Amino acid sequence: MSAFPSTTPPDQPAQPDQAPEQPHDADSALLAELGYRQELHRGMSGFSNFAVSFSIISILSGAITTYYLAMDAGGPIAINIGWPVVGIFVLCVALAMAEICSSYPTAGGLYFWAGRLAGHHKRQWAWYVGWFNFLGEVAVTAAIDYGAAITWMALLNLVFGVTVSPVSTFVAFLVIIALHGLLNTFGVNLVRLLSNVSAWWHVAGVAVIVAVLAFVPAHHQTLAWTFTEFRNETGFSNPVYAILIGLLMAQYTFTGYDASAHVAEETRGAAIEAPKGIVRSVWVSIIAGWVLLIAITAAIQDYAGERGRQVEDRERAARAGDL
Repeated sequence: MSAFPSTTPPDQPAQPDQAPEQPHDADSALLAELGYRQELHRGMSGFSNFAVSFSIISILSGAITTYYLAMDAGGPIAINIGWPVVGIFVLCVALAMAEICSSYPTAGGLYFWAGRLAGHHKRQWAWYVGWFNFLGEVAVTAAIDYGAAITWMALLNLVFGVTVSPVSTFVAFLVIIALHGLLNTFGVNLVRLLSNVSAWWHVAGVAVIVAVLAFVPAHHQTLAWTFTEFRNETGFSNPVYAILIGLLMAQYTFTGYDASAHVAEETRGAAIEAPKGIVRSVWVSIIAGWVLLIAITAAIQDYAGERGRQVEDRERAARAGDL
């Protein structure tokens, strides 16, 4: 990506690098007006732009893996009422980000916006936002890949009897993160393909899980229990504290929708499609995730027993990964 100003004098409008012969030249012209040179290949459609953010939000890996947190902190009310409440607030943030993205559809994303919108010390604001964003990306990538390593080692142990140890888990983590690094070196076409597949995989996965949970269990919880039951196993008696901790399940999941802005320079019709990708990824996740969580909660046969198994699974994973 390139966020360097063009060499065009400030009193003259910047010009696109190529003659306007292709449909996406309007995108290049807009970047040129911002003093930003088009360098990346625009190979992503509006759906692919949405798919990137939707896959990063990932209701399957986000909501399900942190479900235990809300089970202990608030219970069903924190899960099924907290999810849409948090989602509405996140949607407000996404709408604001989309408005900015429509005016600044640049690959720099947040740090470019900070540099343009700051009233004073523009470069300093851009520098801090850029580095915080980068450190966040490093941390979340490491966390997700380490979680994937723990999951894969548990599967290999179950199927093939592979011995799980801190060393083997860390080696698996290094392999996974190296593969992810390689995938991102092959250009936007592969990323687009994987994101598109991932988006449909999430939709199909939710549909399958909901269908199974709707028809397989012998009985289901009542609507009143599913939406209003309160549990507090946090160790603190304050119910407000418990609910707020439980909301972290949704807050943790609803992250990464700014990815649509980061790949704006690789998206055709970016000034329209990237903002749509930001907002669409959030509201689709709200609806699909809510349906999934309601189905899971209503299908619980023994809440205390399931909670106990969740605790045992976490302790087993911690011992395997030496967390």
